Amino acid sequence: MQDAIMQRAVTIREFNRFYTNIIGLVNKTILDSPYSLAEARVLLELLFGGRYTATDLTRLLDIDPGYLSRILRRFKREKLLTTVRSPDDGRVQLLSLTDKGKSVMTAISDASTRQIVSILSGLSVADQQQLVGHMEAVKAILSRQPQPQAEIVIRPYRAGDAGYISHRHGVLYEQEYGLDKVFEQYVIAGLAKFFAGGADGEIWVAEAAGQIVGSIAIVAAGPGTGQLRWFLIEPAFRGSGLGRRFMNVAIDYCRQRGFNHVFLWTFRGLDAACHLYESFGFRLTEETENTTWRDKLTEQRWDLTLAR
Repeated sequence: MQDAIMQRAVTIREFNRFYTNIIGLVNKTILDSPYSLAEARVLLELLFGGRYTATDLTRLLDIDPGYLSRILRRFKREKLLTTVRSPDDGRVQLLSLTDKGKSVMTAISDASTRQIVSILSGLSVADQQQLVGHMEAVKAILSRQPQPQAEIVIRPYRAGDAGYISHRHGVLYEQEYGLDKVFEQYVIAGLAKFFAGGADGEIWVAEAAGQIVGSIAIVAAGPGTGQLRWFLIEPAFRGSGLGRRFMNVAIDYCRQRGFNHVFLWTFRGLDAACHLYESFGFRLTEETENTTWRDKLTEQRWDLTLAR
């Protein structure tokens, strides 16, 4: 266990060295300004945080008080910083940027933005979204705060998506419902049959920050009939409204194809999904015991008649 943690620590340190080289933080000064990274951090806090005491900045930036004192003296000499007595305690000095200080920090901030834009410009849109998504994830994990929900885009099937669909069905259904590898084989066989038969239907996947986060499909299952299949949403995106968006896409497709009947197979215990099906007019029409994937599993068939 300790060896694994040490190896992860080494990997993180390697990334830190890589990233600091990418954005030039190994240089003595930052972004061709006359200020070090520590000095720029002080300016940044004063720009966006308003008025702080030296003690506030020491705590916020985890910086040595003596080093901070030298930085503040430089800023005062260069007329970037001003101090006023606290109205609550005359012994306390509040620090804030002068107009000149704000102008200097704004120039550094703009240069930083241009630098990042230059880096992103060399990446595809998908890679940009993936990069930002991973950075948000790192921030959320280390700050122990919920990760902001990235924009979710639903798109038609592209080459390679079948691998995701079979893999995540296998992993999630084993983790959450105890289904064994036979279930994953069932999913793979269904996908293979779908493509071998000329792909009579449509598959959609959802992406957020360049990562696939869910799937749904409609497969033609006879004259005027469609079967809803491979409906899955990653746990982190459940409750986001994606399920309802997926269902709207699938049902709209059925209407466009002229289907008057849609059905699906699921199993008892997927209460949130079944509630969603009911809200779209599906009704439970059949239940049967199935021990193929797990003992005591009750399969359910849900049907929907579409009005012409």
